[in-house]
Amino acid sequence: MGMLLLGAAGLVLQATVLPAFKMAGVKADLLTVTLIIFAFLKGASRGGMLGFFYGLMEDLFLAKFIGLNALTRMVTGYLVGLCKEWLNQENLLAPALLAFAATIGQGILFLLLGHAVGFKYPWTAGILTVIVPMAFYNAGLALVGYGLYQGGTAWGIGKRKAGS
Repeated sequence: MGMLLLGAAGLVLQATVLPAFKMAGVKADLLTVTLIIFAFLKGASRGGMLGFFYGLMEDLFLAKFIGLNALTRMVTGYLVGLCKEWLNQENLLAPALLAFAATIGQGILFLLLGHAVGFKYPWTAGILTVIVPMAFYNAGLALVGYGLYQGGTAWGIGKRKAGS
């Protein structure tokens, strides 16, 4: 339940506050960054499930076609979650690299599925001016977010050891 509330807060921030913090003409995608960190920590099935719910929330709040974001985020969460088994979770760069690759993959999948349902996006411009800059932005946020998560986890463990 907590991750759904975090996603709802991220969605509200994306729609209201983040447009003021654009870099290279794009805003960060907090839902994708949160999903990537969660899937990297919890695995494929839980990542896919959270991706579906995050995408459905986004579809209900912002989108024209219900299910388009749900499907792309579900696939993203599942695939990132597969990396849990073979990437070192102690490495801060792992979620940043995953965020970069997953943002590009999710964006291209969205373009493909959108084209199938009738959206006519300019492919080259969409990839070069939206998806790639957003991938860099999300990778930076994933690096910071995962660093904060690891620092908070280490602090909590130290606090428990000191209290016992």
